Amino acid sequence: MRIAILKGKGIIAPHVTDDYFNAFKELEHDVLLVNIDQEFGIRDYQAILDFKPQFILAYGYVGITRDTNGRFLWREEGIPLVCLHYDNPLFSLNDQFLNEFKEFPSFYYHFVWDNYCEKFMREAGISNIYPIMLATNPNKFYTDTNIVTQENELAFVGSIKTVQPSTNLQHLEQQFIDHAIKQKINNFNVPLFDVCMDALSNPKFQPIQLLYKDHSEVFWKNIYYSIHSRGSSIFRKHVLGSLRGVDMHVYGTQEQLNESTIVRTAVPYNELSMTYQKHAVNLNISSLQLETSVNNRVFDVFASKGFVLSDYKKDMERVFPGVWEAITFQDLNDLLIKADYYLTHKKERDELVAELYNHILEEHTYKHRATEILNVISLNDSPRDNVQKRSSDQKEQYKEPMESCPICDGDDYTQLYKILGHRQFETNLHRCTACGGVFMDPQPTEEYLNWFYQNIYYSEDHRKKMGWDTEISNVTSGMLRSYEMRMDLVESFADQTRFPRGTLLDIGCSTGHFLAEAQFRYWSVQGIEISESAANEGRKKYGLNVVTGEINDDIFENESFDVVTAWDVLEHIPTPHAFMKNIKRVLKKDGLFVANTPNVNSSASFHSGSKWRHLDPPLHVILYDHISLRILMKMHGFEILKISSGPEYLGQLQIIAKKTIN
Repeated sequence: MRIAILKGKGIIAPHVTDDYFNAFKELEHDVLLVNIDQEFGIRDYQAILDFKPQFILAYGYVGITRDTNGRFLWREEGIPLVCLHYDNPLFSLNDQFLNEFKEFPSFYYHFVWDNYCEKFMREAGISNIYPIMLATNPNKFYTDTNIVTQENELAFVGSIKTVQPSTNLQHLEQQFIDHAIKQKINNFNVPLFDVCMDALSNPKFQPIQLLYKDHSEVFWKNIYYSIHSRGSSIFRKHVLGSLRGVDMHVYGTQEQLNESTIVRTAVPYNELSMTYQKHAVNLNISSLQLETSVNNRVFDVFASKGFVLSDYKKDMERVFPGVWEAITFQDLNDLLIKADYYLTHKKERDELVAELYNHILEEHTYKHRATEILNVISLNDSPRDNVQKRSSDQKEQYKEPMESCPICDGDDYTQLYKILGHRQFETNLHRCTACGGVFMDPQPTEEYLNWFYQNIYYSEDHRKKMGWDTEISNVTSGMLRSYEMRMDLVESFADQTRFPRGTLLDIGCSTGHFLAEAQFRYWSVQGIEISESAANEGRKKYGLNVVTGEINDDIFENESFDVVTAWDVLEHIPTPHAFMKNIKRVLKKDGLFVANTPNVNSSASFHSGSKWRHLDPPLHVILYDHISLRILMKMHGFEILKISSGPEYLGQLQIIAKKTIN
């Protein structure tokens, strides 16, 4: 992929931009970095056009480029723009930008770090919005074994500005700002926006309420931004000044906050990782614009194998499921208790650091975030034709709206999410109240799915986008081990004394690696695969008998297989009853059906929410849990021998069932 990145001014923004540049490079994409911290000139413009990027990425609205006539140049050139909103986007939103986003939504991808900000943008009429967190760059934040951690020391690294007294306390706007800051200090864990809304209910501030209602852009820029910029320093001083009796190193201020404060100069960005490792406990006190989100300090400290206590934000529950309470404080008393505990309990602190260090590197680097962005953007469409293409393809892609649950035929269900998937396929995900299954509505047409599997699924672009090996014939030791475990599962329920073993059909056999493992164990194997390119690979590499297509009434003789397997296939099947009917038809008496599928009611799904990787339109049309999968099996006369979480990935569901009724 070709990606152009525009780098502008700022304190953190340039570093975040560099981190994305390096992340896309690590993912083996062609990336052009254009530094526009001074100005954007004709040479920069021409360099980007010559590069022919498939999209442009920039921090906030930095990438919005207009000519002297006010035209939005990238949209005119047919190049989509990715806006990374790691600040409140309403601070800089103007009418021109808003009208552009509304009129040409497909050219602008808004990745927003805070749930409240996402809500504000949607209320303003902006679409094409996706949640994204901050992250860390392990090449910048890493452990240095030469650094000795100073026990019994607290540290805070961050901006604390000198705050001048209010100059006009009689001015109603200033009174509102001071009131909101005071209320926020008294309510640590309440988002600033909620504090403001509560204050607006006070009759004294009715004019401010009318301002928010009728001229919200003025409220955001003149009042809310002032609360954030002024209040963040006041809030931090209040918290830090309350900590006494322990060495408190404060980097980035000239003020002596109390007798325990050791004032330090600001830390250069390239020395942050070392600083985090010097002190036993680092504090994170977020700026007030963060309503629910987590700033980069939290990710960076743990990536450095340092320890951090953070003020509570809702997203801490998502980033650190299971341990977030141990590393957050919700008021001063909570902070004092936890700071004292971790300063005097090195073993417990080190255990947490070891666990969370691995967690951050496995899930929260900029490489992960870059992959999230690529998963959203369709890199196969012509950007210039994107808007027209989506509307013209609408009838070919989508079936009619669902009238009932495709598993149990229930007509009572609730919407979970609205998801934009591959190639701009947008759909709703509904949960059936009767069986618990989750299904797309609308579903993709069979023709569109077939086209997707034939042309996109195994393509180099799609495999890069998903983070897979671009060479479909490659097989890793981890993959081989998973195929062994799958056959171990099959054979643990099959006749252990029979030789040769029997007949086995693998549905959705892909390139045939699992079938090869079964064949090595003396099974007579048969495969069926929808993708011709994948099926051909299995035929060439292993000499397998693979049919191209989907299982139906005309393929395979009745009662011809002892075992039918379907690995990560059920979630792709839009008509599960026709599918199970044919499996039952081709199985011999007492034959086994062995499968796995993502568990939509797993802890992994719960903690990931709408970002769970198995919510994957247009591919994963139906998702099951323990109950809905049991219901499907029982409806087709299968006896369930085992249903449990599988060992291959978090949130997996495995099932072994026996055909009992003809």
